Amino acid sequence: GRNVPRRETRHLIPYIMIQIDELRFSYRGRRVYDGLDLELKEGAVYGLLGRNGAGKTTLMKLIAGLLRCGGGRIMVDGKVPFDRRPEFLDNVYFVPESFNAPGMPVIEFAGSYGMFYSNYDGDAMLDYLKAFEVEPDAVFRRLSAGQKKKAMLSFALSLNTRLLLLDEPGNGLDIPSKLCFRRLLSEYIRPDRTVVLSTHQVRDVEDIVSHITVIDSGRLMLNCSLMELGTRISFITAGSVLPEALFSERTAAGVINIVPGAGHNWDNSVPDLEVLFDACISGNGRLTDYLNRQQSR
Repeated sequence: GRNVPRRETRHLIPYIMIQIDELRFSYRGRRVYDGLDLELKEGAVYGLLGRNGAGKTTLMKLIAGLLRCGGGRIMVDGKVPFDRRPEFLDNVYFVPESFNAPGMPVIEFAGSYGMFYSNYDGDAMLDYLKAFEVEPDAVFRRLSAGQKKKAMLSFALSLNTRLLLLDEPGNGLDIPSKLCFRRLLSEYIRPDRTVVLSTHQVRDVEDIVSHITVIDSGRLMLNCSLMELGTRISFITAGSVLPEALFSERTAAGVINIVPGAGHNWDNSVPDLEVLFDACISGNGRLTDYLNRQQSR
């Protein structure tokens, strides 16, 4: 459970919700992780980015306790996930990209399974369903793929867990539903909650997340808050590649250059996370090397 020292010092030292040390994991003979170290802090929305097959879903299942790590250590809120203790399960919920919908009305499903979570809010569930335009009495299994996803996201939010894991939450949602989801999630986040969204569609999360975590081929390429990034790099659109650029990408609007140093006003505009992601997985290495040096200072 929650201990008093952590609550008293939360405003001084951000509490580490997820601590991963030297994680090793293999699947069907293929090494997915070989010594991954990662810290995810409380009160943040993390965008876990990576191309298909990068190991995002595997990592989320390991954090949720659905898989056992082959080596190293994972601690979530001070507990070992695979132990599956009641106090751990009460405060963690994982929404997979696809799932088998039950043959019962949505609201009946929520009531039947929500009773296992101490912070489940049935009234909030109804509010979320209304916002997503999903009928509470509709049979889960008979809904379209998009409606099923919205019903499951509504249930996940209504549980009010301290850790919420969402694997490709935008898949199956149309544009209005994605906008609704972003609004509801922004209202959901609190200082004692952590949300991890896994996606390979960077545009789906660019105005939701507060932190970016990039994984490629089982390696951590970047783990940084947007606030920190704003003090270390700038995005400059120009007619050509700038000589000081750590990474450049040609677009219809011109060449987007990522350059060292602050100067881009992130209070009034959003950094191009898609270009940032491309830089991390490009093999160039200049941007990630630069950011890692800055973080180690």
